[in-house]
Amino acid sequence: MKKSKVIILASVLAATTLSLTSCVKPYDKPEFVVIEPSQTAFLVPLIGDTSEQSSFESEEMLNELKVATKEIQIPHRWVQTGRWSWSGEYKPTSRVIVVERKPETREWVTDETTKDGISAKTKDDIKFTVNLACTAQIDEANAARFLYRYNNKTLAEIMDNEVKTKIVSTIVGECAKYNQDELSSNTEAIMQKVSDTVIPYFEERGITITAFGLTGDFVYSDSVQQSIDNRFKAEKDAEAQEIKNQQEIANAEAEIKIAEMEAQAIQEKQAVMDAEIRLKELENESAWVEKWDGKVPQIVTGEGSNMYYGIESSNTQE
Repeated sequence: MKKSKVIILASVLAATTLSLTSCVKPYDKPEFVVIEPSQTAFLVPLIGDTSEQSSFESEEMLNELKVATKEIQIPHRWVQTGRWSWSGEYKPTSRVIVVERKPETREWVTDETTKDGISAKTKDDIKFTVNLACTAQIDEANAARFLYRYNNKTLAEIMDNEVKTKIVSTIVGECAKYNQDELSSNTEAIMQKVSDTVIPYFEERGITITAFGLTGDFVYSDSVQQSIDNRFKAEKDAEAQEIKNQQEIANAEAEIKIAEMEAQAIQEKQAVMDAEIRLKELENESAWVEKWDGKVPQIVTGEGSNMYYGIESSNTQE
């Protein structure tokens, strides 16, 4: 009997405690959101004119809602859901929207493991693949613009969809302007046009493209590539032969020039020798003149002539 009374008393106490507890308004447990250094946060009201809206009125409004602190406490309000004042729950009056600004990199390539390269055609209908890489990020100053444009989508989602689509459409259009023979020599112009189109387009939408370009040459089918390789080899062979021919011509011209110079040197040497001989002759003649006493020779002989002795002049017979 005594044991039964104890059990009844305990049950009454438990019921009373439970009743008292259920009649007490719940505790408003604090709620915090921590913002990482690579993130920008916006504290958006959930009540009033902006309650539960799925889009944002303007970029300026979002800039006003930007939160500089790195730990945000979410404000709550009590919402009564039953007859009694303690029947209800605490609901947030604002929500934190976080924009992740970290860079995102994509490589759209076709290789042994992936087939993500961008397919295109030349003006003369030659198919090929373009391998590209692109890196983008959201600058702090552009976080509100990005959020306004893309309504809380992530940069990764935009890279995989809109950025890729814009790049593909632009590069396909540019490549279609050239024949296959013209494509390689115009690669730089094509990529410059794509950059000039894509980068400003996404800058206006809060996305900064920091790196963009080819990750290799244009990739053709095996048969087309073999044809290109053969033609390239033939062109290089022709260039090498032309260089060889020019070198042989230059060597021949050099040999002719050397021969001409040697001949000229021989002529100049012969002229010097002739001058030396003539100088020697002049020196001999000068020496003979210096030794002559001025008299006519006394003995004159000559072929078919008689000898005359003692002839002093032609006037002696007179």
